[in-house]
Amino acid sequence: MIRAGFTFNNPLTESHWLVVESDAEAAGMGWTLEVRYLPGANPDILEHRHLTWTETFKIVSGVALYKVGGVQQTAVTGDTIVMAPGQPHIHPWNAGDSELIYHQVTRFAQANATAVQEVIGVFATLFGLAGEGKVGRQGLPKNPLQFVATARALAKYDSYDVRFPIPMQKLLAVTLGRVAEALGYKSVYPEYVCVK
Repeated sequence: MIRAGFTFNNPLTESHWLVVESDAEAAGMGWTLEVRYLPGANPDILEHRHLTWTETFKIVSGVALYKVGGVQQTAVTGDTIVMAPGQPHIHPWNAGDSELIYHQVTRFAQANATAVQEVIGVFATLFGLAGEGKVGRQGLPKNPLQFVATARALAKYDSYDVRFPIPMQKLLAVTLGRVAEALGYKSVYPEYVCVK
């Protein structure tokens, strides 16, 4: 189980993620992460939208770029950014000369401890696969079956890539996503989420 204190790193961007709150600490309503980016680091996650989540980013230190509704903006130490359900967005990334640190507070409309575990687990798994050279430059799995297994997990919780129509993503999740799972592909692999 992922709990407060769990850490994971993205070898592609060299970002460092610390779970401050998981489902246990947030009563299943979401999570809080502390994310650190070195200068010049690109975003970890492509533009996406969540239909039922609210994400709030509090800039602890540094200068960030982020994108909401197709518009790129800047945030600095002390700023708070709220990304409402349905808004296409890209999480903050470092635009300054020093380390960027922010807190990401994600809240659901209803408590769902399984969603907390699975979604954080998806990103820990993606970063683990990146360390093994199994993802491309954009951080997505190279293997199409692994890709749809990952997409299926995110679609379960109404999280979607903005580049493709949501109905198409839902269809792929329930068809090819199930095939991928039947063949042994997972959205979360235990070796990447075990607490050390």
